[in-house]
Amino acid sequence: MQSPKPLFYRFWATVKIAPTFFLLSAFCFLFPTTSSAQRFIGGIAAGINLTQVDGDEVFGYYKVGFNGGPFVKLMLDKKQRFSVTMELLYSQKGAVQNNRTYIEHIALGDTALIDPRYPNYDKKLFYKLRTDYLEIPLVVHFEDPRSKIAIGVGITWGRLVYIKEMQMDFSKMRTDSGARRLNTTVNSGRYNKNDWGIIADVKIPIYKGLKFNFRFQYSLAPFGKKRQFYSQSPNATAPVNRWPFHNTLTFRFIYSINEKYIQNTNYDKEGNRIGPKWIRDSEAMRW
Repeated sequence: MQSPKPLFYRFWATVKIAPTFFLLSAFCFLFPTTSSAQRFIGGIAAGINLTQVDGDEVFGYYKVGFNGGPFVKLMLDKKQRFSVTMELLYSQKGAVQNNRTYIEHIALGDTALIDPRYPNYDKKLFYKLRTDYLEIPLVVHFEDPRSKIAIGVGITWGRLVYIKEMQMDFSKMRTDSGARRLNTTVNSGRYNKNDWGIIADVKIPIYKGLKFNFRFQYSLAPFGKKRQFYSQSPNATAPVNRWPFHNTLTFRFIYSINEKYIQNTNYDKEGNRIGPKWIRDSEAMRW
């Protein structure tokens, strides 16, 4: 008997938020008007993703990929504590596993991590999944007035543009890497073309418009089809059904192009500067 689908998955299948609606809403909300153009700040972000896929029996943030692209930030209040940012990113995700020594569950089928026809290779596991997305995150931030560190939460939509999936070919000799590309494409149906996720975000000022950015991102719904895993435990009686979720850590540098800064003149009673040396020039913004 198959295990029931998670509640959030059934809810997502019912709601099915349309990507077109998300794009139109973001466009209408963020596109600057003539009267408020100075409230918009543009820039660029670039860095790396460390990713894994929850639900594939491959563990660890071992897959390294690129993350970067332009962004537009809208200041929401005169004190410039709150803002909302829309980005257009190229983001590489996936999973990697090499030579795992202990395997609790195994997957059978076209993307098997272990092929039962070659038991001598059970401890020589190789698997790699690469999924490239065009992503549009929408993130709301609160900036601490003293430290200028900003924390935010948001939602993102990604469109799958490239995929590559490889595993060990157990029919090859030990002296060969044995890696073979699986018959997985963007249009094969094995993985969804759309991926929705939630975001937790932190920005730390470095110098004027340059900031360091850390981001955690997780899929709101499975980004691919369900897979069955069979336990190697002698007490196991039924396969385990699992769905794949992207689990992503992002480390980036971001730079604001048209953001104006002035030297921070706020000091405490002991003469210590409160916050970073350079702060945003709030007077330069038109409200």
